[in-house]
Amino acid sequence: MTKRWNWNATVVETKLGERRVGSASGAVEAPTREAAHAAVRRDIERKGSGRTAVEVHVF
Repeated sequence: MTKRWNWNATVVETKLGERRVGSASGAVEAPTREAAHAAVRRDIERKGSGRTAVEVHVF
């Protein structure tokens, strides 16, 4: 059974030698909290080169 999980994360982006820190939030559908956590991390890191998800919280 798939459940809807809310999430928030700190995102670190490095472009042209400059490091920026921001935040992101949203919702994802996944069967478990661990699957939701992995899906959020993959989505953030796929959206841009140099983006890293840190401190991902799924609730």
